[in-house]
Amino acid sequence: MGVIGEAEDGTTRALLSVFGPAQIGDPLAPDRDVSDEDRERDQALQDGFVRVVGPDGRSYLVAR
Repeated sequence: MGVIGEAEDGTTRALLSVFGPAQIGDPLAPDRDVSDEDRERDQALQDGFVRVVGPDGRSYLVAR
């Protein structure tokens, strides 16, 4: 089983472009580099919140 965006043949690529997950950009384009600002923002979110699963099975974030 392949990874979406890494189809081995043209038919699979064509089908993924129609039936695959919704995409804004080109799914076959290389990934962009993550900026230092995005890394800092992500780390601040991870440091400031914890994911909790409620009794109903839904997950949500709670400030630490």
